[in-house]
Parts: sequence; structure tokens; C-alpha cells
Amino acid sequence: MSRLSKSLIAELDPASPVAESFRVLRTAIRHKKGKAAAGGLVLMVASSKPQEGKTAMLSNLAVTYAQDGKKVVAIDGNLRQPSLHEAFGIRGDKGLVQAIKSSVSLKDAVSPSGYPHLDVLPAGGQPSNPSELLGSAAMAGLLDELKRTYDVVLLDSPATLDYTDAGLLAEISDGVMLVVKRGRTKREWAQKAKERLEQAGAGMLGIVLNK
Repeated sequence: MSRLSKSLIAELDPASPVAESFRVLRTAIRHKKGKAAAGGLVLMVASSKPQEGKTAMLSNLAVTYAQDGKKVVAIDGNLRQPSLHEAFGIRGDKGLVQAIKSSVSLKDAVSPSGYPHLDVLPAGGQPSNPSELLGSAAMAGLLDELKRTYDVVLLDSPATLDYTDAGLLAEISDGVMLVVKRGRTKREWAQKAKERLEQAGAGMLGIVLNK
């Protein structure tokens, strides 16, 4: 078992009200999206600005899906400030960047989380051209390959209002959740982020209130 972050409440304290809230979220997504038409379901988690709890939300949701018996991969698409590997206590120096560039195979880029049914694709560093990588045909092809292997593909992303990357990832996702944090997220930030994601063609599933 890998060294899990204290933020992974869904695994560390599954009987808690917080863990139950993630199961409620999982059910709400199911009612919104139903079954994917073909292959796995690609869900992106977004925020308007950094430090709104997006990565912790995604990590717990990934564990919750895995607890339900789904085969899950969590992808760190935040090539600006990658941190998903820290939540699962794994190395983050090899992953998405290398898979897109074909310097390593996708199989070698994916790491086991240490939790049944759940794998992690770390960012693999902070490249100088993240937007070009995420918007490439290679990225779209990689996602198609993962959809054939996993039931649920969860995509972490950088702040929507700070970078264009989130819009690029929204284009290749089946649904997008926008995380807002009580006491942190300004209403105008959330509204502008939602508009920007919709302009990119995102299928908005809804807004998740954190804290």
C-alpha cells in the first residue's frame, strides 16, 4: 500500500460524513451521465483558481469509484502545478508528459495507487509547452486508449481562469465538475470559469461546494 495523503478521507475514514458526501457525488454523476456510450467515462474536475480543493476532490472521488468496483485511472492534467502523485504517495517524475511524447509506453507511465482497482497517471514533470501537449492529437489518442481499459477516467486540470489548458481538456471530456471553495472562491470567478468551460464545449455536470 502506498503512503496515502491525509486528504483521502474516502479511504482513511470511509464511515465518516465526508466520505459519504463523496458517495453522494458519485451517485449524482451517475444520474447525470448514465452509462458511457462507448468505453470508459472521462470526467474532468476544474476550478476557477488554485487552492480551491480540486485535487483533493478528484482523489477522493477516484477512491469512491474504486470502492464501487469500477476500474479507475486518475490523471494529473495539471502540468503547471502537478500534485496528484502526492495524494497517493507515489513518484511523479514519470507519467503523462512522457506518454504524450512517446518516450515511455502508456503502460509504463501509469502507476498503481496501492488501492484496488485504482491507478494513477502522474503529470511527469512541468514541461515548457503544457498547452501544446494537452491539445495534441497524441493526448486525445492516449485518452481513447485509457477509455478502452478503464471504466472511469478522472482528469485533474490547472486553474481555468489562469490558463487555457482547462478548456483543452474540457474538449475531450464527457463531463466537467467545477469545484468552488467556501470563503475562497469569488462568485464572479465561478461564473467566469463556467462560461469559459462552456465556450470550450464542456458538458457541465454542476458545481461542487467545498468546505
